[in-house]
Amino acid sequence: MDRREQAQRVAEACIKRLKERYPVKSVALCGSLAGEGPWHARSDIDLVVEGLAPQDYFAALTDLWELLPPWLELDLIPLENAPPGLVRRIRGEEKMPEDPKQALEVEMREQLESLERVVQRIQEYLPRAPAQPPELELEGVGKLVHDFYNGVERIFERIAARVDEDVPPGPYWHTDLLQRMEGTWGGKRPPVIDHALALQLLEYLRFRHLFRHTYGYELLWKHLQPLAAGIPPIFEELRRKLQAFLSGLSGPSQRGQ
Repeated sequence: MDRREQAQRVAEACIKRLKERYPVKSVALCGSLAGEGPWHARSDIDLVVEGLAPQDYFAALTDLWELLPPWLELDLIPLENAPPGLVRRIRGEEKMPEDPKQALEVEMREQLESLERVVQRIQEYLPRAPAQPPELELEGVGKLVHDFYNGVERIFERIAARVDEDVPPGPYWHTDLLQRMEGTWGGKRPPVIDHALALQLLEYLRFRHLFRHTYGYELLWKHLQPLAAGIPPIFEELRRKLQAFLSGLSGPSQRGQ
């Protein structure tokens, strides 16, 4: 049994357990395991659940993680908080395009919409931020900066999976993925970003690592504020680069060429 087949069976067991143990309205499989994108080494199980009581969320997540093999992860997404595009697909109002380029455009658009929300919150906070924000506000801004790079990396990972047909492996894959976006890949695509933008994004990659491995009270505003202030212009530059990248793809069907 290959890993995708094993993951499929685990997903079915997770859906069964959710329905048996919790009064949910529906559970749906989405993402690469549902055929919405290419399956790769870091693909996981994405389940969208409707009607799960908020107080049951972490208990349900713990229940499901008991079913997972060590190499597989799971995202449990409440439908009530899911991105609009995902909600439309779950309800059958839209389908992920079969054409890889069109599907990539959909995935990029959805990630950019989520990033816009992060940028908006930063832009709302910074003008009214005190000279030295309290710890809880610092941690909140830190989470926004962390989330910004997470969203950027999701876009890059989808490009690697759909166009490159190869997602970087190994313990340094985060850095490898960012570096790869600067160059062409096997004649299949032009560069996604230039070196200047890659250097800017590298600071956010490094911050995300720091954020995950330090306590929130260790954050310093003098380090965090410039990163937060830099996000809106970097986001606009990234959006322009992504639009140019999509226009530069050689045709609607990149895979296999």
